[in-house]
Formats: sequence, structure tokens, C-alpha cells
Amino acid sequence: MSEQNWKNAVAGASSGAITRFLCQPLDVLKIRFQVQIEPLSYAYHTSKYKSIIHALTVIYSEEGIRGLWKGHNPAQILSIGYGITQFTVYERVNRSAETIDFFQKHKLLKNFCCGGFAGATAAFVSTPLDVIRTRLIVQDAGQGYRNSVQAVGLILRKDGIRGLYRGFGPSLLQITPLAGSNFMFYKFYCGLLQNLLGAKSHSDLPTWGLLLMGSLTGFSSRALVYPLDVIKKRLQIQGFAQHHQTFGKHFECEGFIQCVIRTSKTEGFLGFYKGIVPSMLKSGITTALNFCIYDETKKILAQI
Repeated sequence: MSEQNWKNAVAGASSGAITRFLCQPLDVLKIRFQVQIEPLSYAYHTSKYKSIIHALTVIYSEEGIRGLWKGHNPAQILSIGYGITQFTVYERVNRSAETIDFFQKHKLLKNFCCGGFAGATAAFVSTPLDVIRTRLIVQDAGQGYRNSVQAVGLILRKDGIRGLYRGFGPSLLQITPLAGSNFMFYKFYCGLLQNLLGAKSHSDLPTWGLLLMGSLTGFSSRALVYPLDVIKKRLQIQGFAQHHQTFGKHFECEGFIQCVIRTSKTEGFLGFYKGIVPSMLKSGITTALNFCIYDETKKILAQI
């Protein structure tokens, strides 16, 4: 691995690890909301969670403060692996794309395509950990898997390698445009800020500027692909009903199309946007932290 590649990998790993630890509670809320069939409303007494504040209170009273970091270990490994893969692949593909005349004339499209390819590659690497994380988060207290290692063994024994890639189809459909949009919007917004502040280059932008542009990027990208994330999470908990009994009805489906149809019939259009509030908060914060920490770490490593 060249010096530039290992620096990109270290920056990507740092970005993923720090961001995951800080934002895990928002991820727990998002996933719990996504797999709940009952409406998120105080008007329905059968709903396990009725709002963000109510969910935080219930999780804390039933599972303690650790409940808000449930599934953190596989999520942390996922984030580090995803961060390393995404940023390393992006930098390498981007360098190659810069030699192509078409992409030299269409910078936004270049960033979208390179980011999308990097995201798709990272999704393939990280999906098994995403499945495990999701199941650990939604399983009943004291039930299901004791830890991530046991989860891998049981899933492989019951469903084979396909069990570790449940929801990979919608995950790929979601992450490819999401990652592409993230890089496209981030480079675009940073370019605007660079012109506004009169900065000579991207590396001269202040930390607050990177955070602000990252937040705008997260909001812009997440709104485009959120329904696919809901479908992915619901597919990932199929075959896990026996350990998911205290959260209300268990959503059952046999594939992507059936998941879409059943969600639409039982919950309407808004069913595809369950958990959107904590997700948007998480997306804005995590995207801001991801890009900011990545860029700042690269600045530090460049001085070594």
C-alpha cells in the first residue's frame, strides 16, 4: 500500500470510528422506528414507541443507558471498514477519473459516479455487519444473540451466506446514489464556500465550514433515498420473529417487492418515512463529522 493510500485509509477509519460512537443512539432510534409497524403516535396505545422523547425514555427504563448503544460493537467495526473502503476507493477511482476528458468537463457527475462506486464497494464489504447490528438492536432484552460472534454462527447455520446479505439489494440501491450524492453535494457545497471565503483550496477551509457543508450534504442526500433504508431494515429482520416479540407486530415479507406492497397497504406512503426525524438528525451530524474528520485527519497526516 502506497503512503497516500494508507493515509487515506487511516483518515477513513478515524472518521468512521469517531462518528459511529457519537451517533449510535440516533441509529438505534432510527432502526427501532423503521421496524415498528404501529404508528409513531400517542393516539395509538399499542405503539411501542410514540415519539423520540418517549422512545428514549422507554429504552432507558427497560435497557439502561447501554440500550442506546446496543449493537455498537458490530456497528463500530462496520463504520471503520466502511470508512476505510469508501474513502480509499473514492480517492483511487477519482484519480483515474480525472484523466478522462468527459469527467474533466463534468466535475459534479465525476464526484457522483466515483462516490457511488465507492459506496457500493463499501456496502458489499459491510452488509454482513449491518445485518448483525440491526438484529442486535431490535431483539428483545435477554433474547436472541449474546454477541456478534454467536450471531454470525447462528445466521450461517440457519440461512447460509445469504442470511448475512439479507437486504443487500435495496442496500445497494440506497447506498450507491446516497454515497454518490454525498460526495457530489459535499464537493459542490465546499466549492461554493471556497469561493465565498476566497480560500485558495479545499484544504484551506475552516473546520466550521467543513461541518456546515457536511450537514447540508447529509440532509440533501438522505431525503432522496430514505424509503430504501426502511425496506432494507425490514428485510434484514426476516426470520428473526421469535426474538422480536415485545416491539409490537413483526413485519413479514418475502422480498423487496412484497415489502414495498405490504408497507404501502398497511401503513401508507408515510410508512416509508418512519424514523425520518432521527435519521435526518443522524445523517446531518454523521455526514458532517465523517467528511470533516476525514479532511482534518488528512491535513494532520500530510504534515508527517
